[in-house]
Amino acid sequence: MDAGTTSGGVASVQFEIVTRTDVGRKREHNEDRLAAYPEVGLAVLADGMGGYNAGEIASQLVIDTVAAQLLPILNEDARSVGSGEIASAVKVSNLAIFDAVEQDADLHGMGTTVVLAMFQGRQALFAHVGDSRLYRYRDGALEQLTSDHSMLQELLDQGMFATEEEAIDAGVPGSVLTRGLGVDPEVEVDIGTEELQDGDIFLLCSDGLSGMIPDEAISSVLDSLTEDLSSAADLLIKLALENGGKDNVSLILARNQAG
Repeated sequence: MDAGTTSGGVASVQFEIVTRTDVGRKREHNEDRLAAYPEVGLAVLADGMGGYNAGEIASQLVIDTVAAQLLPILNEDARSVGSGEIASAVKVSNLAIFDAVEQDADLHGMGTTVVLAMFQGRQALFAHVGDSRLYRYRDGALEQLTSDHSMLQELLDQGMFATEEEAIDAGVPGSVLTRGLGVDPEVEVDIGTEELQDGDIFLLCSDGLSGMIPDEAISSVLDSLTEDLSSAADLLIKLALENGGKDNVSLILARNQAG
């Protein structure tokens, strides 16, 4: 699905946004949910936790709640939002999961990740919980802007392993989260900001993509298809499936078209 373009607080800034999701080759249903609101520059992606009950319900709750919290603000005379408002929206979505569980015991244990990006003026504001990621592709280089809330990443941060490959080869599970929505009533939300440059491409994705394709391959796709985000998105999904498609695969690509 192509989400179109968005104009930010500065008239010269526009974003083209495309979204893709696929159930993958191993799962029976898709627990990923995503949404893009190009008219206000908001993109949100959530990955229902594998192995938990009703992960797809948790991820949809997050998408809906974040939208309900932020869209009225953004639609009010083109107002911008700050980091506090974005963090609050994610925290409210976490409480929405707990409320749903209280009303239906069958939903006990459901959870999800979230990553969102808000493009406004000359700035990108982003937030995440879990291991869904945000990357920025600029001048031929791909940079991961978020840090996974996972056991694997914690061990890397502690210096116990030099690379993800070394840790995984040693038996460290790559999918064990240390933070997620629906896990505790209170959740810490990581927030970041980036100044925009002309031609920046941002990638929001679930671990069904980042876990199947190395960063070098993602960068190569974006390098070869910089001017065609739809084809780039299609190729990234195709590569994830060809490499095993072990999980649901979802992504949002957003390109700064400032001129």
